Parts: sequence; C-alpha cells; structure tokens
Amino acid sequence: MNLEKRSKKVLPPVLGKYYEGFSVVKGKGSYLFDEKGKKYLDFATGIACAITGHCHPKIVAAAKKQLDRLIHTCIGVALYEPYIKLGEELAKIAPIKHAQSFFCQSGTEAVEAAIKLAKYASKKPGIIAFQGGFHGRTLGALSLTTSKMKYREGYEPLLPEVYISPFDLSVVEGLLKENDWKIGGVIIEPILGEGGYLAPPSGFLQGVRALCDKYQALLIIDEVQTGMGHTGKWFACEQVKVTPDILVVAKGLASGLPLGACIASAELMAKWASGAHGGTFGGNPVCCAAAIATIETIKKEKLLANTTKLGAYLKKSLVALKQKHSIIKDVRGQGLLIGVDLGNNVMVKKVLAYCLKKGLLLISTGKDGTVIRVIPALNVTKKEIDAALRIFTEALQNV
Repeated sequence: MNLEKRSKKVLPPVLGKYYEGFSVVKGKGSYLFDEKGKKYLDFATGIACAITGHCHPKIVAAAKKQLDRLIHTCIGVALYEPYIKLGEELAKIAPIKHAQSFFCQSGTEAVEAAIKLAKYASKKPGIIAFQGGFHGRTLGALSLTTSKMKYREGYEPLLPEVYISPFDLSVVEGLLKENDWKIGGVIIEPILGEGGYLAPPSGFLQGVRALCDKYQALLIIDEVQTGMGHTGKWFACEQVKVTPDILVVAKGLASGLPLGACIASAELMAKWASGAHGGTFGGNPVCCAAAIATIETIKKEKLLANTTKLGAYLKKSLVALKQKHSIIKDVRGQGLLIGVDLGNNVMVKKVLAYCLKKGLLLISTGKDGTVIRVIPALNVTKKEIDAALRIFTEALQNV
C-alpha cells in the first residue's frame, strides 16, 4: 500500500496539502526523489526552510555529531554548548545591538514569544498587525493573521486588543494615538509570506519605526519566511535599514530542523522576568547544532552573494516571461523569494500540476492562491534555475 492510502487511515483531513498523492523518500541538494526514483527540482524548499538544500553534508555532519553527544536536556535544567553558541552567532548577524535569543521550536512559537515579550515589557496589552499578514496558527499568533480568513474560522473569539491595519501610516498613527495607553507592539512582515509576496509601500517600514518610537510601542519584525538570507541579506529589514525591537526568525534557521528564535536587545530582555516564559524542547541541541552549521555554511559558501546575484537573474527572467505571457499579472519579491501572480487560482493549479509532472516542485500563496512562489535554496545554481525556467515556460505555453 502506498503512502497516500496509508496516510488516509492515520492522518486527519485537517492537514492541508498542495498536492494530493505526491510523496518523496529522500532529498539531495536542490532535488527531491519519489518512491520510483523520479527526481524533482525543488523550488518550494519545504516552504522556505531547506535554505542550504536537502541534506547538505555540513548540516548533516553537525547534526550527527551532536546526536552522538547529547540529544536533549531542557535549557531550564542545564546549560549546553550549542544553545549558547547559537546565541553568540545570532548576536553577530542580527540587526539588534547586544542581541539575546529565546529559542523555541517554530515560527508560530517565536511569534507567541514576541507577543508575550511586547506585552510584558511595555505593560500594554494591545498589538497592531497588518492586513494580509501571516504570523502562525496558534491562537495568539492566529489573532494577528489575516492572509486567509479560513485560518481563523471556527476559533473565535481570539486574542483581545488586536488591531488589524491597512498599509496606511495615517491609520497606524490613528490607532497608536487613540490607544496610546494600551498598544504595546506593532508586528509586520517585510514581505508578506502567505499574503502573496507583497511588500509594504516604499518607506512604510521606516514610517512604522518612527511611529513606534513616537508612541513608545515595540516594533516586532516577523522574518520567519524572509530571514536567514532569502533576500540577499541576513534579514530583509536590513534592505530598508530598519532596526526592530524584536526580531522573529524560524524556517531556514536550522536548514529545516524545527527551531525558532525571538531576538531582542539585552536591555529589553532584562524586562522579561525569570520564569515568565519558557519551554521544554526549545533550542534542542541537535537543532541548534544544525543552525550553527547553517550560519557557517552561508558565510563560507558566500550564499548571500549567490542569492543576490541569482535572485536578480531569476527575477529578470520571470519579468521577461511576463512580457511574453499575458497570464502573468505581476512578478515581485527580492533575492530568492519571488512571487509570480497569475491572478487566477485555477490557472495556478494547472501550472503547478504541469510543472510537477515535468519534475519541478512549486507551491502557491496569496489570499486566493493566485500567486506561485519561487523559493529555491540559497545555494541553487544558475543551471538549476535555467532548468526550472524551461519547465515553467513550457507550463505557461501549455495551460
């Protein structure tokens, strides 16, 4: 019995899938392989997680070495080297002075930590989020999420004192001014991940930073999807020279192993009393070892430069396709985080199905699923990008 039939007996239908019946048994570099040995060029990377490709030898070696030493002991029980070392490495690359990190298991948990830190440190309960944003599926993070309303349906009432704003600085200031006594934080993605790879208007992040300073609110930048090099810098907020008070990271942090981080200055973290937040599995030794190796690999293999160079080539090539195929309504994004908007989810499904059949794995995003994400690993090659472009072009011509 194949994996699809077996899965239907033991897995609940709540688990949504981009493809029915698609399964893989291994991955190597930019490729995934199914049970029959067919290989697929992976430009989905586990939803922007496998940033060093699948089973990068340096990541695998670091994880295996740590498995032989220590698999788990909660950081609340004993200190251990990988947790501290990762904190030191993140302090070197985070755009926050004297950065300290609280480690957890996912982006959602990192957002939850950021919400709690903002509330606790500011002594204000309110949070402003933005239309189309995605911050996670747990109830607190879900309260900030509006990329798809079906994520929220059936779970109300959610977290109180959450204000959803359009990308309009006058509205943001109105909310802050009217609720100055209770807005503790403003959370924003530098590029909307599940919201369709849309970026806020030019100058918007800088404007929000200034408003947070004016009204003593903490700026939380959610880089779960954009962070760890996807835009050509370690963090997308660096592209617009905006410094957050709290930075949220996950997905590619450990090359796909479950790890998230809530990062803030030592001064801000000092306001978070001992025991006010915690967790059993956060900062698992093996995951931390993989994250340290991920950072080292990005540095040694100059993957930020590769992302900038090949990201520009990929986007230019997709823009050229837009000129030839009216089905493409927009091409947007930065680095190796590109969205191709077809404006029609039926056509998106047809294009994705065609590409999968030909050996290219892509996934959709956006409120109505009208955008195709193109998110290869940061160490993708030009040859692999060209191969993906050939399949994608063929798909456009045939659907």
